[in-house]
Amino acid sequence: MYIKVDSLALLNDFNQIWMECWLEKGYGLENGTVPSDRYIITDSDDQKVGTIEFKKYALDPTNNINTVYPFHQKELIQLDPNSVIEIDKVAILKQYRGKNLERLIRLFTKYTESHHIDYCVVLLERSFYKALKIVYKIPLEAVSEKIYYKGDYVIPSIIYSKEVYQNKEKYSWNVSNK
Repeated sequence: MYIKVDSLALLNDFNQIWMECWLEKGYGLENGTVPSDRYIITDSDDQKVGTIEFKKYALDPTNNINTVYPFHQKELIQLDPNSVIEIDKVAILKQYRGKNLERLIRLFTKYTESHHIDYCVVLLERSFYKALKIVYKIPLEAVSEKIYYKGDYVIPSIIYSKEVYQNKEKYSWNVSNK
């Protein structure tokens, strides 16, 4: 279902996947040096198909995500910044999209629950935002209109992760795979 990136070889696999996806979409690439938890999503054949990165969130206005949208000014985020993470490098290789998105969302749920994360800040591609909101019924809030960033429009959003993991039974993508 997923592999935690804990070696140079896995980091290379991780980078190859997200970079291929971002280049396909025409996004600008970035390589951060901020400590993070990186994961590779695997399919039922153990094929490496996607990535997700969880970063400690910082209220610092110069934090990269805060320079795109000032999440640090949101009262909800200011109340307990230690219960907030930033999600980045979400990618699934084109030929593996579809059902593997559920694997990624289940990993997100497991990670945020095990780390007691209440909220996630994220810049979402518009179609991905709609899929999470409409198809998967993930509680999230667009905190701004779309913003042009690194080659495409993104929607700065807050995901209410605690709401998801405390109510797993409400989500068919989670219930059907216990």
